[in-house]
Amino acid sequence: MRGAQVTELGSPPQVVDLEDVDGIRIEAVALNPLDIAVGTGVFYGGHPPLPYVPGCEAAGRADDGALVYLFGDGRGVAKPGFLAERVVVSGEAVLRLPVEVDPALAVAAGIAGIAGWVAVAWKAKVGPGDRVLVLGATGAVGRIAVQASELLGATMVVGASRGGGAGTVRLDGLADVFGPEGFTVCIDPIWGQPLADVLAYAAKHARVVHLGQSAGAEAPLRSADVRGKELQILGHSSFAMTVEEGNRAYLEVLDHVSTGRIALPVACYPLDRAAEAWERQRSGPGGKVVITL
Repeated sequence: MRGAQVTELGSPPQVVDLEDVDGIRIEAVALNPLDIAVGTGVFYGGHPPLPYVPGCEAAGRADDGALVYLFGDGRGVAKPGFLAERVVVSGEAVLRLPVEVDPALAVAAGIAGIAGWVAVAWKAKVGPGDRVLVLGATGAVGRIAVQASELLGATMVVGASRGGGAGTVRLDGLADVFGPEGFTVCIDPIWGQPLADVLAYAAKHARVVHLGQSAGAEAPLRSADVRGKELQILGHSSFAMTVEEGNRAYLEVLDHVSTGRIALPVACYPLDRAAEAWERQRSGPGGKVVITL
């Protein structure tokens, strides 16, 4: 059977012939910042022994033809991942889907969908009256967080990015957007200096949900912002969720994505173009990159 392997940290995966296995037939594998971090050797959890098959999440077909979502069991992080035509997977990492959806869309709604949805709906508990700021709003997680906030009835939702454009506001223009009231919720997939800067526009008792560090692993937060406004800073990691929590969150966001209430652009690449897809993800795609098999 065919698949792809990372043979050297920092290099994109190459298509190879792998030993045949009798397992779930993989139809789509989503690429995520996590896959790039593991494949470049910068993920805090390390990487599987080289060479390894990447891919932390996938959609495939069980023996009876049912569509399943695959995630967990250390796949793509501590063990070989899902970027192969067939994969043997433990039962805990397999979630049978209650509806038939496009496999590429099903897998696109996974890691990014859970992160964006849980941050907004579970952690920040966004609702009417909230003024929400979403950082990194051109990325997949940010796009989902913006739409989730709107679905939950937020009074105001502002997506921000460094350069503006694509329906977002520049980070240095937030004072004019929020005025003296400030934002009550910030969804933060980027951390670093940008988060430290925007806290000046936070309302008192604002909730900040942090779930990524694309702008840096450290953020020089000012005491006057955090203490003076009595901010609530909440962390989120999908790896900290139980299997039951992860499955429930995934099915919630999949329902919104499959019905079009949350729109998520998906760029699909065939397996033969796996290296190209990897580089697209590395460069910051603005949506979801999916490899189809």
